[in-house]
Amino acid sequence: MKRLILPLAALMAATPAGAVQTYDIGNMSCSQVQAIVQRDGVAQLRYNSKSNPSVPIYNRYVAGSTHCGSRSIANLATVPTRDNPSCRVKICKRFGDR
Repeated sequence: MKRLILPLAALMAATPAGAVQTYDIGNMSCSQVQAIVQRDGVAQLRYNSKSNPSVPIYNRYVAGSTHCGSRSIANLATVPTRDNPSCRVKICKRFGDR
């Protein structure tokens, strides 16, 4: 029984309790993306690079500053969606970062 408990405990510790969902937003509308971020609070969004469409871009987007670390704040950012090349979302930025 002890042989089973230790590996199971290690597996549970390796899995984050509040895992962030990743969304491929290439075929989503701006309103869909914004609704996902608002609903989830935090979401990892994936889209293809404008300069090299074969390169995927991933980043963490948030509904507001409460989802950022203690030395960070939510700032406006944009992501490309099916209907809007500059869909407005928020991303955490550390104080003093540009």
